[in-house]
Amino acid sequence: MLMVSQGVPMLLMGDEVGRSKQGNNNTYCHDNELNWLDWHLLKENANLFQFTQHCIAFRKSHPVLRNSQHFQHRDRVGSGYADITWHGTQAWDADWSNHSRTLAFMLCGKHTQKGSFEDDYIYVAINMYWESLQFTIPSLPSHMEWHIFVNTGCTPSKDSWEPGKEPKLANQKDILVGERSVVILVSRHLK
Repeated sequence: MLMVSQGVPMLLMGDEVGRSKQGNNNTYCHDNELNWLDWHLLKENANLFQFTQHCIAFRKSHPVLRNSQHFQHRDRVGSGYADITWHGTQAWDADWSNHSRTLAFMLCGKHTQKGSFEDDYIYVAINMYWESLQFTIPSLPSHMEWHIFVNTGCTPSKDSWEPGKEPKLANQKDILVGERSVVILVSRHLK
């Protein structure tokens, strides 16, 4: 979720390999294992490292994730889509209630850099519920289709893809999002 948020993402050294400081966020005075980086974690958590690499590369390749302007939830460039749209398990219908554990949003890449640059559409579905839920996916313009970049509900090594090599989503209408999982889709032109 951090890598698809606006602003500058902050990763601490070792986050990409599963380093833990055992809940201590103020370890500057500890000259011991709590503060040292165990380089064996790179091999032990190679899947997490690869996932992090994919997410950083995805963010770098999509300027819509790095807009300098605030989203306005309106179509300022005549694309037919607002710069950001909010969804729930049903497309175009976000559940803003206090008990909701789901949220989804879509970024329209035509709004990148105030419309001076065109990027892909990106859809993010967040399911913090304790059961899997079906999400209806917003439709794209007719010359595009959804491809899957991240599905944290899948096993490691199958939870993310290298940007530009994302597989086509078999069902373009809805997707099952696992319990406490995030799915990120990206649009591609039909081939």
